[in-house]
Amino acid sequence: LSTHLSNEKLETKSNYMIAITKWFSILILISIIIDFIQQGFGIVTIPPPVDNDLTQFLYVSLSPIVEELGFRVILIGLPLFVFYSHKLSIKHFFKSLWNPNSNLHIYDFRKILFLIVLVGIFFGLAHIMTGEPWSEGKFAQATASGIILGWLYFRFGLIPAILVHWGTNYFIFSYANFVSQINEITIEAAFSHPLINTMEILFLISGIFSISVLLITYFNSKKEQKLKIE
Repeated sequence: LSTHLSNEKLETKSNYMIAITKWFSILILISIIIDFIQQGFGIVTIPPPVDNDLTQFLYVSLSPIVEELGFRVILIGLPLFVFYSHKLSIKHFFKSLWNPNSNLHIYDFRKILFLIVLVGIFFGLAHIMTGEPWSEGKFAQATASGIILGWLYFRFGLIPAILVHWGTNYFIFSYANFVSQINEITIEAAFSHPLINTMEILFLISGIFSISVLLITYFNSKKEQKLKIE
């Protein structure tokens, strides 16, 4: 942040952990904002009924891998390879699916964003329409998450998308499960526990900070482009 504020340049290699931490906090912030707005209109988000908490914990732990392979690799990675691949080989195929932005010659980002948003909407619909669905309140949260995860997959590759998805599922749910077991309360009640509320506040602060960094980076890049033109 200090580098951007002082208008200095810092040449560094792409750091997955920075991107993961930043976008994880932004995703949590957006989810909290959406939930807050929806609750104001009386829209609640209710998870699918599960008889066994351990079964639910297993599901949320495995779903990041399954969903990222299905929604990001197949629905985003494959179309990008078809439209933007400059050569045909098994190695290039898998490298392109692993990290589309680094291995494909992308020249029209508007089409990419359209595809990411479209898959994000489909991701949201899948949460409320297939299998044992969530309540309708999950649609907006899942759609926003799908768009962010889609951008992460395109920009940084499959692993960051899986880890951010895993963080929102396993990481948070593990704390809720811990609170539930210690206090002998339900998982739903655990999400209202002071520990979880404190974590949400920390994620809110982190998310606001991350968005601030993104905005500063964006405006600095625009300023540099303007100076180059002049």
